[in-house]
Amino acid sequence: MIGGANGRPKRVDVGKLSHCYRCNKELPKGTSCIEIPQLGQAYSTSRRVCDECFERILTKTEDDLEKIRELLPADR
Repeated sequence: MIGGANGRPKRVDVGKLSHCYRCNKELPKGTSCIEIPQLGQAYSTSRRVCDECFERILTKTEDDLEKIRELLPADR
C-alpha cells in the first residue's frame, strides 16, 4: 500500500534524467513523474515511478484494501 506518515505521492517535474525505480524506464528532463515517499528511511527520500508503474501500484493497493475490508464484521 501507499501512503502513511511520510506523506502522499505527488506529481513532480523531472529536472534531470532520472529512472523509474520499478521498471528502470528513463524519465527524461522536462517530463513529469510520480514521487512516492519512502517509509522507514532515516532521511526524507522518495522514489520516482513512471505513470504505467504507478497505475499498477494503484491497482495492487485497491486489491489490498478490498482484502482488508473483508476483515470487517459483516453486520457493520
